Amino acid sequence: MQKKNGLMMFLMLLTGIACMSFKDKVHGKIVCFGDSITYGAKVDGHSWVWHLQQANYPGVSFINEGRSGRKTADKKELLPVLQRHADADYYLIFLGVNDLKDGNAAMVNSCIENMQWMVDQIHAADAKAKIVILSPSAINLNTMSQVNVAKKYNENTSKSLKALEKKYKALARKDHLGFISLLNTVSKPNYADGLHPDLKGQQQIAAAVWKGLNKIY
Repeated sequence: MQKKNGLMMFLMLLTGIACMSFKDKVHGKIVCFGDSITYGAKVDGHSWVWHLQQANYPGVSFINEGRSGRKTADKKELLPVLQRHADADYYLIFLGVNDLKDGNAAMVNSCIENMQWMVDQIHAADAKAKIVILSPSAINLNTMSQVNVAKKYNENTSKSLKALEKKYKALARKDHLGFISLLNTVSKPNYADGLHPDLKGQQQIAAAVWKGLNKIY
């Protein structure tokens, strides 16, 4: 009951924000291409995309194209997505953390190269589609599960995520793209395993994405 009430309050908050401040600004089909955080790992599929779907914004549809484990290096997985959603108005790309296990500068640079490739593919498929780069949320080293520690999500990952945010922002500026930083969006207690946001963390991402979209467009 408490979880249900919390979800209802969150949806009311999002709806209120849309009605009061951002009415009729974002419209169309929004494809969300990402990893397990977009897919909804650790929250039974109730990711930030799901929360935005539940808000039922008039004239807006969110499509979840997340996959657990996806890296920017898996960039070619975008190609069938472009074919499936040739009528998309927006593409939100939320990738990077899986590339940065025990991260370093070279890994960050690879993310930028891969992101540039994806941006170019979207432009080639539909020059009118709007592209928004979402800089990944941080990790919580204090609550990191042993499984994720073994995978080398560590201090180097955390530092690399901060560097990635700056480089994603620069790329977005260079190519005239949208950019939303999620680096400090999720509160430290709101991680299920140090890597994946829990339900509250996903709600925080959803609110930040919707606010960011309407600020950009």
